[in-house]
Amino acid sequence: MPEQRRKATRRTVAAVIAVYGAAYPVGMSAEPMVTSSYNLYGVPGLLEMPTAENARDAELSGSFSKSGKQNRTTLTFQFAPRLSGSFRYSKIPNLDIDGDDLYDRSFDLRFQFLDETKWLPSMAVGFQDFIGTGIYSAEYLVATKTFWEDVRVTAGLGWGRLGTGNEITSFGDREYSTDSNGGTLEFDRFFTGPVGVFGGASWNATDKLTLKAEYSSDAYLIETEHGEIDIQTPWNFGAEYRFNPGVSLSAAYLYGSEIGLQLNFTLNPKDPLLGPGNEPAPAPIRPRPPRGSDPAAWSQAWTADQPRKQQIQTVITNVLSKEGIEVEGMSMSGTRAEIRIENNQYLAQSQALGRTARILTRALPASVETFTITQATDGVAETKVSFQRSDLEQLEHASSQAILQRAVFADGAGPLPADMVRTPGYFPQFTWYFAPYLDYSLFDPEDPIRADFGLQLGAEYKLAPGIVATGTLKHKLAGNIDQIDRDPASALPPVRTDFAKYSKATDTYINDLTLAYYNRPIKNVYGRVTAGVLEKMYSGVSGELLWMPVDSRLALGGELNYVVQRDYDGGFGTLDYDIVSGHASVYYDFGAGYMGSVDAGRYLAGDYGATLQLAREFDNGWLVGAFATMTDVSAEDFGEGSFDKGIFIKVPLAWASGQASRSKYGTLIRPLTRDGGAKVNVRGRLFGRVRDTHQPEVEASGGRFWR
Repeated sequence: MPEQRRKATRRTVAAVIAVYGAAYPVGMSAEPMVTSSYNLYGVPGLLEMPTAENARDAELSGSFSKSGKQNRTTLTFQFAPRLSGSFRYSKIPNLDIDGDDLYDRSFDLRFQFLDETKWLPSMAVGFQDFIGTGIYSAEYLVATKTFWEDVRVTAGLGWGRLGTGNEITSFGDREYSTDSNGGTLEFDRFFTGPVGVFGGASWNATDKLTLKAEYSSDAYLIETEHGEIDIQTPWNFGAEYRFNPGVSLSAAYLYGSEIGLQLNFTLNPKDPLLGPGNEPAPAPIRPRPPRGSDPAAWSQAWTADQPRKQQIQTVITNVLSKEGIEVEGMSMSGTRAEIRIENNQYLAQSQALGRTARILTRALPASVETFTITQATDGVAETKVSFQRSDLEQLEHASSQAILQRAVFADGAGPLPADMVRTPGYFPQFTWYFAPYLDYSLFDPEDPIRADFGLQLGAEYKLAPGIVATGTLKHKLAGNIDQIDRDPASALPPVRTDFAKYSKATDTYINDLTLAYYNRPIKNVYGRVTAGVLEKMYSGVSGELLWMPVDSRLALGGELNYVVQRDYDGGFGTLDYDIVSGHASVYYDFGAGYMGSVDAGRYLAGDYGATLQLAREFDNGWLVGAFATMTDVSAEDFGEGSFDKGIFIKVPLAWASGQASRSKYGTLIRPLTRDGGAKVNVRGRLFGRVRDTHQPEVEASGGRFWR
């Protein structure tokens, strides 16, 4: 019976993992097997077959390959030391329903569940094209063992696509035709059908050259049926040459009839391009004289001297301003000082705290023992951190963790201290910028990469604490997004698939123009109300509340929006579509840089569902993550792709330039722009705005406190 065979298959796979897990030698040290070599599918492997190797933790790889007549572009991220994920975009000739070229999008996951030891190989389980049309769908169990330090031998079992050749047994039947919409998770197909054997070896002939040979279990059934590939032998041979640690070129002779080529680029967020940072060194701590040696220095008589207090505040304000840290106000007494700052310079709030504390030791009289630094954004207090000056003096040359363990974190909500003196002219503030912009659209089958390039003029006006007006005017100079002309083939309102019409209607448009109010209604709670032109496609009103205690890894939020779709001309006109949408959100910081969130509610097209998001953030500000949205819209009504999903990356400017900066460049890779699961884009959502001043985030980036 097919179902009995499927269950037997799953029991077999589970048994293999359990047996190898039980055989793991207790107490024997082992490390995940790593490699810098990628196969023509853009994952660690031989030529087209996978191995049980992983890339180095956090490595991000982009590969461009031509395997016979197929073109593949793959982005792979080593999300954890043993877990990686890949997104692949492929062009396969003449396999579309109408006989045209098939543009395929697919996702992979692989997990290395056993480390290599003296006697045991590294082992991994993989799911290839587990969300996609199914053209590359496969599962595999693979083992790799190192011999003579520079030779690695691989053997594996493959199902699905990797079970079409060298069959040794079968667990039921399996279809190899593709799903027209793609994007469905068909769990009942995993580890079913024929089982094929594959293997091979790689030899690091030099530090730069690796030679490879493999025995493939992919018979290319669909391609051979269409006459696109002539499989003469399952043996493939090739070589990979690494020009430097980040660039390699591979060439292969495949199936006895085809040539394969690949260019691969890798980088690691953990490795700054220009070292740890080129910002000027901070001022050293100025130690106080021993209390008994200079009684005058420890006197509190200065507190009655108002001109001196004003001079101290002016000096601190001016010095910190040169550091990119703005002082909103200060209060001082004989033994305590409180300062409210806004960090505009350093990506890590811990670095802004450290530099502020250093300056305070140099400017404040010796009698002041306690420093309280309140971090604020746009005049709204978030977190306050208190230090003992004696701890700063004692631990200046110790680890950053040592001083942060002595620090006291507290919520900054509440009125300003009665004796706090505001910096004259702090509000209002006006800033503007003029810069180029690039908007892009990916994976349109008629032209996979489309873009608009132009100039933008942006401005921000902070009227008072928490009240911020922002706007952006854009003018397109060149581009082809307006040439997109695809039928969305969806039963939903065109809440996102109309985006090309905005590019077609005008070259000059208001991208956003809003007035936002940020506040702290009660302790542990943040609030936001935003109104105006929210984004290129929608105007309206958005309100949000976020519960986020200063020391908690958990945050809860809620957002409610009323929006109306804007007219295509980019002005203040609207179309005949409006909707109330909103979400309840749960955010959790798992530690070690891993974060997750779930948003549940109503989306722009009126559909109800939830979005799951997982991300990894690094101490230097890099962030890589993925999301998936499932709603009550069926796969058929949603259309191609079946549900909304994508990958997002944020790269801090400081990582690339070596200069201190809070700026980041973000990009979103979405296989398709559809109408289901769509949200309105609102500037200044609270979680991303406030989390970096909270205790878990400050401690995670605490290594920069003394920098």
